[in-house]
Amino acid sequence: RYPVLYLLHGNGSHNTLWTEGLIQGMNIKASMDSLISADIIREMILVLPDAYNLYCGSHYVNSSTTGNWADFITRDLVQYIDSTYRTIRNSNSRGLSGHSMGGRGTLYLAMSYPGIFGAIYGLSSGQMDFSETLQPPENPEWWSTLLTFQDINQAAKEADWAMVRMVGLAAAFTPNPNRPPFYADFQYKLVDGQVQPVPDVWRKWLAYDPVALVSSYEANLRQLRGIRFDCGMSDQLVINNNRAFARELSEAGIPFEFEEYDGNHSNRIRERIETRVLPFFSDILEFIPSNK
Repeated sequence: RYPVLYLLHGNGSHNTLWTEGLIQGMNIKASMDSLISADIIREMILVLPDAYNLYCGSHYVNSSTTGNWADFITRDLVQYIDSTYRTIRNSNSRGLSGHSMGGRGTLYLAMSYPGIFGAIYGLSSGQMDFSETLQPPENPEWWSTLLTFQDINQAAKEADWAMVRMVGLAAAFTPNPNRPPFYADFQYKLVDGQVQPVPDVWRKWLAYDPVALVSSYEANLRQLRGIRFDCGMSDQLVINNNRAFARELSEAGIPFEFEEYDGNHSNRIRERIETRVLPFFSDILEFIPSNK
């Protein structure tokens, strides 16, 4: 029997990202085989769920608009893998990792669903550290354009990627099945042609913000055998968010490892997985079934 590593992909991608050379030519099966043959890592089962949807990504949370993805990963998928394959069926033999959207999903799921995974590794974990106070937007024209879209396909076709991502985040974090066309509440609204903040919506995002959740889930985080995450110093999208998460863990006295490296959001992910992520889980997961 073998320990299991669950690997979560980022926004706008499918799980084939890991297997079809889309990350610096990586095929993770070949990477695993090579590292095992070289005695760098031990044999593990790797599970690559596909979390792509109409909104280009589930963000790995439960949503009345996009579905219960958190339950799917932590309950349905884990139970299926354990009942189908020769796994070591305890949390100390399960790891969770992911890149970008998958990185934030890794942090959120480990904090919110204790006792499922024993160790985690976030790679350039996605946007977090949402402020408790919503200010008027710095780019009202951008928001005005987004709020006038009438169809998710129109947004995907005409908008920049940041708009598509924002629609997906809203559908995940503040779903509203009674509000077409996106079935989500946004943190801004148009009032007489002016973009105005909706603080109540923004505050709901905090329930999915790993930075905001540290103080509430300290006990869950302390159950983990290992917490590791990293981010490229040139990753302007999320470097400050990852630093904020590190500060919260430090202030709470929770053991962790955080590494900043010379890179951006995605240009060294294959290298990080092969030299950091897989060896980390090979070292920290339990490879001998216990009697529990």
